[in-house]
Amino acid sequence: MQELSVAAYWLADEVRDGKWDHIPNIKVKPVPACPEMIDELRKRCPGYTVEQYQQALARGLSESR
Repeated sequence: MQELSVAAYWLADEVRDGKWDHIPNIKVKPVPACPEMIDELRKRCPGYTVEQYQQALARGLSESR
């Protein structure tokens, strides 16, 4: 699970840096609810449930501030 947390943290940093601004809903939906973010995290760290990806993204966003 540590690997997932680290991957989510770095993905959250990318979101904050604007690297994902091309995703239409990134400014409207909470990031953990965006399917594109779940898919990207799944590519970087496969083998978890959607709920685990969402939780990891939520933690990553709060910790990367």
